[in-house]
Amino acid sequence: MVQRAYGEIGLPGGTLHYYKVNYQHQWYHPLAKDYTLMLNGEIGIANGLANDPLPFFKNYYAGGISSVRGFKSGTLGPKDSNGEAIGGGRRLVGNAEIFLPMPGMGQDKSIRLSAFMDVGTIVAANDSFSTNDMRYSTGLGVNWVSPVGPLRFSLAKPLNSKSGDKTEIFQFQLGSVF
Repeated sequence: MVQRAYGEIGLPGGTLHYYKVNYQHQWYHPLAKDYTLMLNGEIGIANGLANDPLPFFKNYYAGGISSVRGFKSGTLGPKDSNGEAIGGGRRLVGNAEIFLPMPGMGQDKSIRLSAFMDVGTIVAANDSFSTNDMRYSTGLGVNWVSPVGPLRFSLAKPLNSKSGDKTEIFQFQLGSVF
């Protein structure tokens, strides 16, 4: 199990007045000798202080291989007049993933296959989370601890994309984000 919590605050005397609070809970549970279930939940809330808005560069984003696969990175949530994602002050992400051995690789633990389901949303700082805003996806992934570093690949199918959403069936990541 991994739990992470952190916060930021723009203190008086500075030019930015805002707060940002994040919490993540990640849980791994063995289902059988070579099968593991991973559940992940993340929530983030941010807003401006002293009647100032949340600075746009402190907005949350979601979509992509590290949050809701099948949707283009950073594209979920509120959009501007051109249909581009502008992020928001509230983030909610959940993931369920089963890791299993890669067929044909024997006991090689450096590469593993997974089946996943992701859910997530971004909303404006003063809005509440709504199930209507949630996006869902499912698919298959491959994680490989390669000689050049960790690699992640996913094939995902968005389950409820809406008009204006940017989807991306194949996604990959080199390295890991902490």
